[in-house]
Amino acid sequence: MIALDQKNSRHGFIIVVTLILMLVMTTMGVGLYYSSKQAAKEVSSNTDKRSYLFNAESCVTEAINWLEVNYNRCGIGSICKTITTSNGMNKWDIGETNKRKKQMESQGYTCEIQKMKVKSLNAGGVGFDVGQDDNYESEDTIKKHYFKINSNGFDVGGNDKTAVEVIVSIIL
Repeated sequence: MIALDQKNSRHGFIIVVTLILMLVMTTMGVGLYYSSKQAAKEVSSNTDKRSYLFNAESCVTEAINWLEVNYNRCGIGSICKTITTSNGMNKWDIGETNKRKKQMESQGYTCEIQKMKVKSLNAGGVGFDVGQDDNYESEDTIKKHYFKINSNGFDVGGNDKTAVEVIVSIIL
């Protein structure tokens, strides 16, 4: 019988273990790279959507400012006014940095104002309901105008957008 040399049979074992460990570490590194890339993309997307929400709210603010002066210009059920930005939000010059100005030029908003109804508020009522009693037979003293504002904030390419719907009432 020939005796086998135990020393020589383990000679390549370290190389095999090292190659397997390198493969595992490389796989982990690639997985971490893609995971962090996806997380960065989600953060960027959430930041854009938040910015589009701010744009939609800016349009609501502009619509409310328009309504304070022009509330009587529209009939019930009709669209009173449509407000849009044609070339981004560069009209809102609030002393921003150049990076922010460039971002605002690539975004915009549009909103529609629709009159829903007009309600007469009488002088009757109890507690917090004073002036909102429909059954009290007194002279109409105040009218409450209800408006719906549908607003969209978006990028100028029109790919992404955020929609906001607001009900506004004006008491006169």
